[in-house]
Amino acid sequence: MITRKLFVCLSILLAATPACADSAKSLGKSGDWESFTYNDRTGKVCYTASQPKRSLNAPKRRGEVYVTITNRTSDKTTGVISVMSGVEYKKDKAPELDVSGEKFDLYASGDTAWAHNDKAIVKAMLKSRSMMAYAVPPKGEQVVDTYSLTGFPKALALINQACGVK
Repeated sequence: MITRKLFVCLSILLAATPACADSAKSLGKSGDWESFTYNDRTGKVCYTASQPKRSLNAPKRRGEVYVTITNRTSDKTTGVISVMSGVEYKKDKAPELDVSGEKFDLYASGDTAWAHNDKAIVKAMLKSRSMMAYAVPPKGEQVVDTYSLTGFPKALALINQACGVK
């Protein structure tokens, strides 16, 4: 399972604001997902994340790899998906998520990708058992990470409740 420090670092990256390293509070684990909340200077942030169960063609020197779903009370954003691939994305090859055969293109910067249509992906995730994230690095073969969605509905409910999402 992902460590609290990793989640805090992820939160700091996603928030793009300074935060205290020990401020994230676990809301609990649900299957292969863990949910957290913390307050930044603009409001409450709630997120759930998971690491892949399997990786194909992963390079030896790879950074952190995980998917997160984030809610922020300050700007009322909900269900924002981000994917950390642990490798730089090739500039002319969009990363992709495959949720039970339904494919979603993402947009990327560095080794992080975001969804064009968060709601559609979250809806598909709630009905599925697994998803695959595809990343093509500038050099090398396509990397495929397989994520379990076991516990995702409960993890999403935890962050929605913590951030007051209806």
